[in-house]
Amino acid sequence: MEVKDLISKIGKKEAKKEHFFALVIAAKKIRGAIWTVDQGKTKVVATGEPEAWTEEKDFIDAVDATLSSATESFTPTEEAKEPNKIIFGLPEDWVEEEKIVVGKLKILKEISQKLDLKPVGFVVITEAIIHQLKASEGVPPTAILLGLEEEEVGVALVNLGKIGDSTIVKRSQDLGADVAEGLSRLETKKSFPARIILYNSSQNLEKAKEELLAYSWPSFFLHLPKVEILPADFDIRAVALSGGREVAKAAGIEVLEPDAEKDQETAEEEVSASTEKVKEVGEEKAEEADFGFIKDKDIIEEKPRSELPEQKTLPAEPEIVGPETLVSPKEGKEKIPTVPFLGKRLPALKLPTIDLAKFPFPKIDFSKLATILPFFKGRTSLVIGLVLGILFILGGIVLGAYWYLPQAQVALLVEPKILEKEFEIKLDPELATPDPVALALPADSIEAEVEGEKTIGTTGTKLIGDPAKGEVTIFNRTESAKEFAAGIIISGPGGLEFSLDDEVTVASESAGPDYTKIPGKGTVSVTAVEIGTEGNLAAESELTLADYSSSDYIARNGSALAGGTSREVNVVSEEDQEGLLSSLTEELRQTAVSQLSQKLSPDTKLLEESLTDEVVKKDYSHQEGEESDKLSLALKSKFSALTYKEEDFKSLVEDQIRETVPSGFEFKREESEIDFDLIDVKEDGEARFKAILKANLLPKLDLEEIRKNLAGKYPELGELYLDNLPNVVGFEAKITPHLPRRLETFPRLVKNIQMEVRLK
Repeated sequence: MEVKDLISKIGKKEAKKEHFFALVIAAKKIRGAIWTVDQGKTKVVATGEPEAWTEEKDFIDAVDATLSSATESFTPTEEAKEPNKIIFGLPEDWVEEEKIVVGKLKILKEISQKLDLKPVGFVVITEAIIHQLKASEGVPPTAILLGLEEEEVGVALVNLGKIGDSTIVKRSQDLGADVAEGLSRLETKKSFPARIILYNSSQNLEKAKEELLAYSWPSFFLHLPKVEILPADFDIRAVALSGGREVAKAAGIEVLEPDAEKDQETAEEEVSASTEKVKEVGEEKAEEADFGFIKDKDIIEEKPRSELPEQKTLPAEPEIVGPETLVSPKEGKEKIPTVPFLGKRLPALKLPTIDLAKFPFPKIDFSKLATILPFFKGRTSLVIGLVLGILFILGGIVLGAYWYLPQAQVALLVEPKILEKEFEIKLDPELATPDPVALALPADSIEAEVEGEKTIGTTGTKLIGDPAKGEVTIFNRTESAKEFAAGIIISGPGGLEFSLDDEVTVASESAGPDYTKIPGKGTVSVTAVEIGTEGNLAAESELTLADYSSSDYIARNGSALAGGTSREVNVVSEEDQEGLLSSLTEELRQTAVSQLSQKLSPDTKLLEESLTDEVVKKDYSHQEGEESDKLSLALKSKFSALTYKEEDFKSLVEDQIRETVPSGFEFKREESEIDFDLIDVKEDGEARFKAILKANLLPKLDLEEIRKNLAGKYPELGELYLDNLPNVVGFEAKITPHLPRRLETFPRLVKNIQMEVRLK
C-alpha cells in the first residue's frame, strides 16, 4: 500500500449520513430511486415503480409518482431524513457536447422547482451502465449495448469500457433487422464483439433475446453472438451507484475506493510497516483531494481522482563528495542518476541584473607592492598570515555571492474550477440598506433627455393616375320610366366597371311606325372605377347595368371612353415609419447610456438592462401613404435607468456563493463575470433581475510557505516538491545565474524567490 493511502486511512472521518434521489429518464418511461453512502459505499435503499409519460405535460406527474413510490418504501429517521437532492440519468440525445440540451434543461429546471428538488449532477445512462458493468465484472466491458424502447432501439458499440460509436434506429416488426441496420451505421474497422447486452426495465427482454438469437446475422461477427439481459432495475442502480459516488465526494461525503475496502487489521499492519517510510519522506504532505462539482458536466466523463493527490518520494538532500558521486544519508555512497531540470525557461521573466563593477571587492594597487616587499623579508609568518587573510576575505566574498546573488522566478500553473450560479436580485429605490435575506439592493433612478434626427429611403409603392371618362346612353325597354342614381355601376367588356357621375332619368319605350317599339333613352357621364389605361373603351361598346336585366336596360357609349392613365411611385409605408423609429431610438439609447454613465460616481454602476424610454417629441417628414423617396424623423426621448453601489452588489454575491466554494479554493471578484436579464419592473420602480454568475475559483496556495520549502534545494528536488503541490497542474521555473550542476540550487534567501500564479 502506498504512503498516500496509509495517510488517507489514518485521517478518515466518519461519513455524513445523507440520502439522495436518482431519476432515470427514458423515451417513454421514468424510474426513480433513493441512495446513500453507508460505511463508505454507495448503496440503493429504495426503488420506485416505472411510470409512463408521452407528452411534456405528463412529465412532472410521472416524476412525482415514481419518486413517491420510492419514498413509500423508505422510512425517514432523525439520522436519515427524506432526500431533496437528485441526480439525473439522461438519454444520449438529451446531452450535446457534455452539456444538457437547452430545451431539455428547461424541463429539468421545471421539475426541480415544482417538486422542490436540488439537482446535484447528471450522467448519461449508457455511460453509467458501462461504468457499473466495469465495477461488477472487474474489467472494462467490450460488447454491443442495446437500449430497447417501444418505438426505437439505441445501439452503442462499447470497446474496453468506452463508447466508440452509437446510433438510434426506429423499431419495426423485426428486431434483428433493426439491430443489423444500426450496426451497419457504426464505424469500426474490426468485427463486432460477440456479446450483446439488453437493458430496459419496461420491455419484454426475454422475447427480444429469443428474436436476436434466432436472427441470421450478416458477416458482422466471427461467431454467433451471446445475448445477455441486465436486471430490470440495473439502469437506475447504475445511475445511483456510478454517478452517486462522484456526487457524494463533491458533497464532502467520504466514499471508499475499491482498493480502500480492506479490513481494519490489514490497514493497521500496513500503517505500522510504513511508519519509517513516512518519516523518510519528511517533506511530503498529504492533503485530501477536492472533488468539485461542475454544472452541465457529465460526472462519469470527468477523470476520477483519488482521495489524496499522487505523491512522489523526495530524495534526501545529498552531500557533495565528488564531481560524479552523491552520498545518501540512508544508503551510504551510491551513484544517483542525474534528474534533468523539468522547469521551462521563461524568456519573458526578467530578473534583476547585477553590476559586478559596483560590488565592494577590495581594490589592490600592485604598483606599490615593490615598495613594501623589503618589509616582509625575514617575516615568513607574517606573509603567510597576510596571504591567508586575503584568501579568507576572497572566500568570504565568493561565499557571500553564492548566498546572496542567486535569483529564481517560479510560475505555478493552476486549473480553476468553474462555478455557475443563478439567482434573482431586486433593485428597490425605497430601500436604504442592502437586504441579504431578500436579495435586495438599494437603487437610484437617473434620467437624461436625448434628441436626434435620421433619414431613410422609403420602401412602399403606390399606383397613381387618372381613370377613363366619357358618356354613355342608357336604353329603357320597359313601359315605365326609370331613374338611375349617381354611383350605379355599369359593366363593360372584360369586367371593366364604370360608375354614373350624375343622376339620370330614362323614359319608357314608345310606339313607332308599323307598330314597332322605340326604347326610351338618356345620356349620362361615367368614370372608370379603376385608374389606368384598361378603362379606355372603344366607341359603340355595349355595357350592362348592375342588378338589372340586359333585356330591360342596356347602355352604349357613342364615343370612346378615354383619359385613363397609371404609374407606380414610392410612398411612405407603415413599416418605414416603424423601422425608422426603432433604429433612431436605439441610437438615442446608446447616446443616453453614455451620458448617464458620465453622471455616475466611481463606485456606482448603471444597470443598462433597466433602461426605459419615453417619447417626448416625434415628427415625421411625411405621413403614411404620401408619395416620397425619403422619410425623415426628428425624435426626442427621455431615458431613465437604475443604478446601484458596486460594493453592495459584490458583497451580496459573495454571501450567496460562499457556502458553494469547494474546500481548498477561493472566490476572487476579478475572476468572475455576471450577466443580467430583466424580469419585470413594478409601478413603484422596483425591478427584478436574474443574475447569472460565472466565476473561476482559484486554489488557495501559501506562496510564502512554498518559497521557504524551495529555499536552498537542488533543482531536481525542488521540481519534485512543486510537482506534488495540491491543485497545481504544472510549473515553470528559472534560476540565475546558471551555475554548474553540483552548485546550482534554488536561492537560499527566501526573498530572492519570486513566485506568481497563472491559469493554465
